[in-house]
Amino acid sequence: MERTFSTSRTDAWWVDLVASASVFSLAILYSIFRAVEGNFFEWGSYLSPIYPLPLKSAWISPAFFTLWVPAGFRITCYFCRRVYYRSIFADPPACMVREPKRNYKGESAFPYILLNLHRYFLFLAIIFVPIHWIHALRSFFWEQGFTVGLGSIILFADSLFLTLYVSSCHSLRHFLGGRVDVYSQNPVIYHFWKFVSSLNRNHGFFFWASLISVVVADLYIRLLSAGVINEIRIF
Repeated sequence: MERTFSTSRTDAWWVDLVASASVFSLAILYSIFRAVEGNFFEWGSYLSPIYPLPLKSAWISPAFFTLWVPAGFRITCYFCRRVYYRSIFADPPACMVREPKRNYKGESAFPYILLNLHRYFLFLAIIFVPIHWIHALRSFFWEQGFTVGLGSIILFADSLFLTLYVSSCHSLRHFLGGRVDVYSQNPVIYHFWKFVSSLNRNHGFFFWASLISVVVADLYIRLLSAGVINEIRIF
């Protein structure tokens, strides 16, 4: 009888799974911690991307008003599903690796059927892209004028990676091209579809870059706001 994870592969196939599960889990736990903490999300012109709308509330963290949108978009993301299906559910763990026996019913049963909401989370996530850019550009302007600091560079990079992650979305590609029968009659849509398709090839990289940049940006602003570190000003 074959054991779970038995394989004839001789390479270190499990390294990618362990790394993916570790980074993904740490990002989720950190985001939950920061949402519950509900403090240290603003410093000068810097605003944490976890708190894109600094709504004031005495009874609940402002992150809970908005965090469900990016969380829902990422959890239902096609690439993200691959990450946690393989690295956390081991379903399957990797090619040519025996998986645990499961009563898998596809994504037609609860709660997996909720993953089909991804296309709707996409349209909500698109709204957050310009909001992130507004805060990123605002981070360059202080009372003394235009200033470049490490925080503004991090926020700019976070906004860029978020834009690329959303723009390379599989659902966006399907939305643009899936409803067109003859591209020659829709040249504008065709060029948009080609652009999104070119980005889609690196969707996995943009997923990780965007996820990590959110955590890095928030952590940097939290440490500044808590007085743990000092801002690094370039000019």
